[in-house]
Amino acid sequence: KVWIVLLKGFGYSWLTLGAILIAAGIAGTWMKDGFSAAQELLNPFNLKNYLAMFIMLAPGGGALVWAEKLAAKNKQRQSSENRI
Repeated sequence: KVWIVLLKGFGYSWLTLGAILIAAGIAGTWMKDGFSAAQELLNPFNLKNYLAMFIMLAPGGGALVWAEKLAAKNKQRQSSENRI
């Protein structure tokens, strides 16, 4: 149960901090190079940027998925123990 709580806390913290850093990067690009640079950065055909965002946010999402799997496994184990 402790691992589930720790993984959820880590996952939500990582996703929150990652989203804040991504937003700060976009705002910094806008302030330094203007709206057109920010628009180019968020261009749907700019796959490098989206790949970098995915790599940055993946550990948080992975931790949340892992926590859910552990919770489901824990719940299944508890229900099988209650039947005995």
